[in-house]
Amino acid sequence: MKKVILSKRQKIILTAVLLTIGLLSTQLADFNLRFRFIVGLSVAAYILSLWSLWEGLNFTKVVILMILPTFFTAAVASFYFLLPVRWLTRLPVALSFGVMFYLLLLAQNVFNVAAIRTIPLYRAASTAAFLFTLLSAFFIYNVIYAFNLLFLWNGLVVFLVSFPLILQVIWSIQMEDKVSTADLVQSFILSLILGELALSFSFWPIKTTIWSLSLSSAMYVLLGLTTLTLKGRGNVKMTWEYLGIGILVLIICFIATSWAG
Repeated sequence: MKKVILSKRQKIILTAVLLTIGLLSTQLADFNLRFRFIVGLSVAAYILSLWSLWEGLNFTKVVILMILPTFFTAAVASFYFLLPVRWLTRLPVALSFGVMFYLLLLAQNVFNVAAIRTIPLYRAASTAAFLFTLLSAFFIYNVIYAFNLLFLWNGLVVFLVSFPLILQVIWSIQMEDKVSTADLVQSFILSLILGELALSFSFWPIKTTIWSLSLSSAMYVLLGLTTLTLKGRGNVKMTWEYLGIGILVLIICFIATSWAG
């Protein structure tokens, strides 16, 4: 019997298809089993992504490059349970997830190869990974606030979630064989700031979507300025562009807040 050998792109496509089917299957699952489905799908995302990108991976890449696929899957799966239980709503979301996960793995594969040799697609992959990081953060922050946790827990959970997401972005700038102490410290500081913001925003009478938008926007500003500085491309114009977006979102939050209760 002839052995079937799949190319890396075929593995990526198959992984995206299988995870999309897995996400759709949650439509048929009992709502009380949602946590198990989220964990199971996230573990499957890690294993399948590892299988897809296995060629050329070292220990650091096995850890760092798998963060975003795993967290993105967990983020979408968590948010998926908050959607109305209708195929008309959930089917397009699941299909969009499949396409985005395929693009995400392509970006991670570029990092995997670019760590060995410089390739032209690095900038596009870096931008895509940055956007997927923000999207993952937005969905997860949305779910965190939906649980109506104590403000201290909001700050702690946001810190714990933000740290690995930020770490994989900062690591992708230099893509060293080992995660440096500087990468860990910078990720810790940025995550701590986001945790403190989450704690502060918990006292605001704002809606869940605005809360998560505020935090993900703060991540955009902090992470954007940090990456620009680390790449040596920071300047006054770019700094004000990032700060301008942050200020604009803050103004929107104030306008959308019902201060009268």
